[in-house]
Amino acid sequence: MKQLLGLLLVIVVAVAVTLMAQGNGGKVLIFFGQYRIDMSLNFAVIAVFLVFLAFYIVMRAWRASSQLPGKFKEYWSNRKQNALLKANTQGLIALITGDEQGAQKALNQASKTGIETDLSYLIRAMSAIQADRFDVAEEILNQEKAKVGEHSHALVVLRGKVALSKQDFSGALSLLEAMDPLVTKLPQVQRLRLLALIGLARWQDALVQYRACVAVSALTNGERNEALQRIYAGLADSAGQDASKMQNVLSNAKPVELENVGVLRMLAIGLMRSGLITAARTLLETALNQHYNKELLPAYHQVAVLEPRQALPNVERLLDQQPADLRLLELAADVCEREQLWGKAISRFEAVYAKQPSAHLAGKLERLYQSANQGERAKLWREKLNAHLQNDRQLA
Repeated sequence: MKQLLGLLLVIVVAVAVTLMAQGNGGKVLIFFGQYRIDMSLNFAVIAVFLVFLAFYIVMRAWRASSQLPGKFKEYWSNRKQNALLKANTQGLIALITGDEQGAQKALNQASKTGIETDLSYLIRAMSAIQADRFDVAEEILNQEKAKVGEHSHALVVLRGKVALSKQDFSGALSLLEAMDPLVTKLPQVQRLRLLALIGLARWQDALVQYRACVAVSALTNGERNEALQRIYAGLADSAGQDASKMQNVLSNAKPVELENVGVLRMLAIGLMRSGLITAARTLLETALNQHYNKELLPAYHQVAVLEPRQALPNVERLLDQQPADLRLLELAADVCEREQLWGKAISRFEAVYAKQPSAHLAGKLERLYQSANQGERAKLWREKLNAHLQNDRQLA
């Protein structure tokens, strides 16, 4: 409907202009020296209009032609940007899926565009690190284009990973500490700083950094346990046989850290080395009473036999709670032997031997029966011990 109305309007205007032109008898004279041009007014108006229209078209054509090189350049630039974006996207997808060859192929395409950004270097370095090709990653990160850009902090993190792979802990720590203070609070930066401090054996600083990493969830459970055990092993070794230093290490440990079995073992070893047997026994007994864990029994065995009288009540209580645990039953038998409770020691060793016969237990029972002045029984266990030893020689 609108098109019909528009067409009707054009027809009406054309008819009106035609009628006006027919009734217009005016003329226009243009003199050039002795020459003159005589034309009607209608023709003059149309000629002027056509001249302006032609001038307008020529000017637009000139302007369009002058902008053509820029348009052409912009067209090719957009094509390169699109190619770079596509290559980087494919590289990221390949990196995430672990397709190292696909990532390298896509990022080679990115480099062919000639406008490769620092993001391309970042992806290529991450791809190389993921494939454990740290030498390739280092070569990529040392290129000039990789050193400047919006992703410089991420590139520093990657350089830190490369330095750690080469065990250049001082270099990695220097890189991380030179970063902006706000950036150093990022989880990956804190994680790398922890690894560098552990590598430098700066155990007290590493413990502080570990707690900061836990606060921002920068470590996986496996990394958390391993790092904590290494730190406390280092702290215990640093304390050596100095009882006061070892006591400080124990007092500074947080309750949540003492839930780690590896930490408890390291602390127990350090306490025993420095002569703090009672402290080691108390630490392990507290842990076992709170949450029984078989992995702590070897360490507890070592301290319990050194203080059998003090350890016996707790060992008996644990055995009442875990009567089927043969390792705990053997520990109780050893403690009873140290306390010269021959009857309890013999019955418990025999219970363990009934389920796990061995030359070790046969020898213990022979010795116990001799101590209890039961020669016949001692002779019987000596024969069993000899049988075990003969079987072991045949197997060897």
